[in-house]
Amino acid sequence: MVSTWILFLLLGVGTGALYAALAMGVIVVYRGSGVVNFSIGASAMFPAVVFAELRTTGDLLLPVVVIPNRYAIGDPMAYFLIFRPLRSSPPLTAVIATVGLTIVLQGLAVKSFGTATVRTPAILPDQVITVFGRTVPVDRFWLAGIVAMLGVGLAIMYRRSRFGLATRAASTNEKGATLLGYDSARLGMVNWLLASLLVSSVGILSTSLGGVNPFNYSLYVVPALGAALAARLTSLPIALVAGIAIGSFETLAVHIVSQRSVPNFFLGGFSSLVPFVVIVGSLVFVGAALPNRATILERFQVHAPHPSHSPLLWVGTPVVAALILWFGDATLRLATIQTMFVTTVLLSIVVLTGYVGQVSLAQLAFAGFSAFMLSRVDVVPFPFGPLLAIAITTAVGTTIGIPALRIRGIQFAIVTFSAALVFEQLLFRSPTFVGSGGIARVDEPELFGIEFGILGDGPFPRKIFGLSMLVCTIACAVMVANIRRGPLGRRFLAVRINERAAAASGINVARTKLLGASMASFLASVAGVMFAYKSVSFNGGGLEAQQGLEILALGYLGGVGYVSGAVIGGLLSPSGLGIALLTGGEPSINLFILTGLGLILVTVLLPGGVASLRPVRGRRNHPAP
Repeated sequence: MVSTWILFLLLGVGTGALYAALAMGVIVVYRGSGVVNFSIGASAMFPAVVFAELRTTGDLLLPVVVIPNRYAIGDPMAYFLIFRPLRSSPPLTAVIATVGLTIVLQGLAVKSFGTATVRTPAILPDQVITVFGRTVPVDRFWLAGIVAMLGVGLAIMYRRSRFGLATRAASTNEKGATLLGYDSARLGMVNWLLASLLVSSVGILSTSLGGVNPFNYSLYVVPALGAALAARLTSLPIALVAGIAIGSFETLAVHIVSQRSVPNFFLGGFSSLVPFVVIVGSLVFVGAALPNRATILERFQVHAPHPSHSPLLWVGTPVVAALILWFGDATLRLATIQTMFVTTVLLSIVVLTGYVGQVSLAQLAFAGFSAFMLSRVDVVPFPFGPLLAIAITTAVGTTIGIPALRIRGIQFAIVTFSAALVFEQLLFRSPTFVGSGGIARVDEPELFGIEFGILGDGPFPRKIFGLSMLVCTIACAVMVANIRRGPLGRRFLAVRINERAAAASGINVARTKLLGASMASFLASVAGVMFAYKSVSFNGGGLEAQQGLEILALGYLGGVGYVSGAVIGGLLSPSGLGIALLTGGEPSINLFILTGLGLILVTVLLPGGVASLRPVRGRRNHPAP
């Protein structure tokens, strides 16, 4: 038994080495520029798929969509054009820029190489050795050794070289380093380049281990962030050890599941708990000791203006939506329904991120949890079944928001992203939670003999269903607007701007943050009920953690501090009304890439989002909604 466990721990060394390299890349970028780089996995993925294509076909493909494909990988131009202008921006803005960069890189990879997983011939020695009577490939140990040497070399450089000392000084006190004559922007560029070279090289070496596709490396950022946080975003040796340990224990967890040594409920994604536990443990026990450049730099907050009472927006928009739902064809009706679902999810982000200042990447996961919960309690008659699902999801979301009492900002974003991955892999793939065959089903809603479902008599989707969803969306929008207008909204903003000052003025900061998490979870759970009733039969498709990143990106693109920003984000969502009008209901990969590019441009040029684009005179007299 013990020997088998040791064997599987050794088998995970290779994957752990990749996690360690990504974690060290996160630390190097954070030291140099103060950015927690969520695109570090995509930065390793793109050169890996280019290399895999070169090895398998002999062709070097250079896809060009607006910009050259190699331009953003390991090139200081990405730092110059995107992240250097964001040095004084809120941490959320930098996170969104990395999400935009991830979308662009994934889109370029899909356009040129497809979505299939590609494995290359062995790069490292491919012999095997015998451990406890079983063969183990040695390439994993070679990869771990290479990553270890790179990590030790980087650690020595940061401790001994002038560049390393200057980087450490700038990460502690950027103003002081500037007074000593060091160019912080140049230091950030060089560190970004070093991190890109590190993860690109290790990403290429890892292609022969488990293969690469445009999306798998992006999820590796979760265990990488866990290792980086365990290292307090400073220690490369600790990140190296933590990354390899996470990879090893993930492999061991897979073995434990294969032996049916865990309850059936955990069979779907037990291994995803390993990085989640590391992340939560790191933030709970060492969160106060983590460096936070945001407290050193003067960074403005995302704008959250007082909502407007404009009849054009609050009456005109619902009327147009109702006309489309009543007179539009099936494609436009479905697109409008999808827009309202995404808009409701984005309204939860407006409350939590725009008002309270907590960057949550799990709102779509909460919506999915609510949808699946509705399928489990659907024996309860309508409308009590949906209300029960909403209540349970709100309680779960509030519970997950408890870490916000100790952490905030980007640290909270990391916790919620890892939680979203646990929801996806552990819950949404569990037959015990989802249902027989991995497909959840809900009955059509009916009240007083009136059927409100999307199916039934009449053309699909039924008009009454679309109008019912419109009423729910309007109610949620009014709720969010009233929160901002009232005293609760002022408390939210006070906590967002300065928690200590808010506490000194008599505001209960802990209660306020939990209330914000609870309201945001409530809105996400309403969206989940909408998703369940519009889908009728569904699985975890469209509710993945990666989709949660894109949902946050859409909210920021529209304007994360605006109710109208949530509407704009919903219109721009995949399969949304805006995309349907532009493409005829057939989203393309080019549109996916352009969305990522637009997101990057918005973060650099228009931090308030599209909703902030209003005439100056109108902004003075009529604040944006």
